[in-house]
Amino acid sequence: MSRSIRVELNWPQENTVIVGDRHFFAYDRSGAVHVIASRCAHRGGPLHLGRIEDGKLRCPWHGNTFRVDRLCARGVAVVQRGSKVIAYLPVTDPDADESPAVVHSIVLAE
Repeated sequence: MSRSIRVELNWPQENTVIVGDRHFFAYDRSGAVHVIASRCAHRGGPLHLGRIEDGKLRCPWHGNTFRVDRLCARGVAVVQRGSKVIAYLPVTDPDADESPAVVHSIVLAE
């Protein structure tokens, strides 16, 4: 059974979570908030520093684009209650101290 970490964000003021060396970011798609890992599948670039253009998220490192609807399908479990977003982030190492740190608005992806 896989473990997860429960994190609460005050959306949209808080939109990034750092867990260990991993970043996750939240963004709005058609009125629903989604939380995804900020690691480009191609070269590991920081997707939270990219831009959403025509329904695609552009990696800032090499310019590859990823369809936002496909990224949403690979996102983490999220519950939204007004401005409160609760996300359940995966734990990669059950023995490591992976205390989440919520960060205020470092995301550029729009």
